[in-house]
Amino acid sequence: MEFDRVGLHIEEGFALLCFESGEVLSGHGSSVLPWRFPGPTLGRLARALPAQFDVTVTIEKINESLTAEAYRVFSQVDALDLSPAYSDISVAISEDAELLARIDELPRSKRQAGFLYAAARYVGAPLQSYAEFREHLLQHWDVVERLATERTMQTNDPARLLAILPILASIDGPIALVEVGTSAGLHLNLDRYSYRYDDGPWLDPDDGPSTVRLECSTRGSVPVPTRIPEIAWRAGIELSPLDLSSDADVAWLRALLWPDHPGRQGNLDAAIAIMRQHPVPIVKGDLNDRILEVVAGAPSDATLVVVHTAMLSYVRQPEAERFVETVRGLDAVWIANELADVVPGVEHTGPTRESFSFVVARDGVPVAISHPHAAWLRWLDADETSSTADGVDVAA
Repeated sequence: MEFDRVGLHIEEGFALLCFESGEVLSGHGSSVLPWRFPGPTLGRLARALPAQFDVTVTIEKINESLTAEAYRVFSQVDALDLSPAYSDISVAISEDAELLARIDELPRSKRQAGFLYAAARYVGAPLQSYAEFREHLLQHWDVVERLATERTMQTNDPARLLAILPILASIDGPIALVEVGTSAGLHLNLDRYSYRYDDGPWLDPDDGPSTVRLECSTRGSVPVPTRIPEIAWRAGIELSPLDLSSDADVAWLRALLWPDHPGRQGNLDAAIAIMRQHPVPIVKGDLNDRILEVVAGAPSDATLVVVHTAMLSYVRQPEAERFVETVRGLDAVWIANELADVVPGVEHTGPTRESFSFVVARDGVPVAISHPHAAWLRWLDADETSSTADGVDVAA
């Protein structure tokens, strides 16, 4: 089948080709794999370009900023069903040459919409009107530039625990929990939160209902937990841990949450309060430099569980491959909740009904699809699961 080439993106062995038909080919090295994406865009560039790529781009038949296309894709895919405010603003930015030029002066990894909107919320930009948003943002652009050098994407939304709790609850006996890319460590207090799936009963900690109350709907045969896991030991690894005694760090955590779901903000604040009462050890450093040191401290009479969520998108491919190889070599349960195809060697190739979602995998085998903000969780049928043991390199 013949296609007209629209775009070609190559850097560090990563390639993304998009055709006017809507066919997208992407992959690392010699692995170039097809996936379908609606419309004549450059595909999921909004998520293909975080910190791991210093991008070199050649574009044919597109006479506009690549950043404009990334914001348009963000509007059509990432934000469409999750944040009307961010979706509308993204469309406006994609047509705003002056603001696009400002954004293109930021470090590459900080040009993505998610970071810009967190910076905008940090400086108090209103979201109801693009004109007011733009004016406020430009008035505080010096702060945005400073944030671009000092801050990273460190979303720490307790709601994402709803996607991995069914796996954790299926593990018998005490758990030694290690979270990689833990941000402020809020996920590590998961046994101190309350949970509910659909209209079922609340699942509360032993000492009663929590001030953190997390709920989502289910699709498919989700093994809804009937008990909260027993966490006997816990630790986190984070390159730049956020300090909950710092007003600036807490303000950044709050700014990272998307604005359309006020309940998430309340749960974040409650989780911060619980963490201040029950602090968890967080080891500062690179995931590959610290992982073996941290897991060595886990008690031998507990099941070691290594988890990460929405983390590997921000790790360069060689480092991600090294991390996955290390985790596979541990005597541990490995739980990943990441964007589709960003975990080396883990590929979900079954039919996907959700345009923007995470894949939940246990020990490298996809078991569920989750909403990025944990509004729903869909368990996969047997014919939808796929795992590659030979380390196929895939990016999305």
